[in-house]
Amino acid sequence: MEFYISNNNEKEGPFTLEELSAKDITPHTLVWAVGYKEWKAAKDVPELNDIIYKTPPAPPVQQPMPKTWLVESILVTLFCCLPFGIVGIINAVKVDTLYYGELYEESVYRSNQAKKWILWGFFVGLAGVLLYVFFLVFTIIFEHYS
Repeated sequence: MEFYISNNNEKEGPFTLEELSAKDITPHTLVWAVGYKEWKAAKDVPELNDIIYKTPPAPPVQQPMPKTWLVESILVTLFCCLPFGIVGIINAVKVDTLYYGELYEESVYRSNQAKKWILWGFFVGLAGVLLYVFFLVFTIIFEHYS
């Protein structure tokens, strides 16, 4: 079977299958052969599948997995501020599931939420520790001078 191809709206051919394999035809290249009523995309002609798909397509772009912040959430829960840490853990455990479920934007959102709650918990805990130290020092100074 011989095929004609459309290249920049110019008819070229006829070409045998072997000759077509040397051409850079794509799945969208228009082809025609005797017996066809109209031009067809090469992807719609089964005989051309081996030629069109002789090289694998480019792999899909894989987005990097967002950071889960799970370890940090657990540490904030244990050492700083329980409520903020728990919210961080809840968001952190959703990152994996959403990422592997191909919901990338949602996994990034949950990662950012986990980070936000970790930072809130850390700074609230840090403020609590600083206040404790301040009152401890104030108490020691006050007892020393009274």
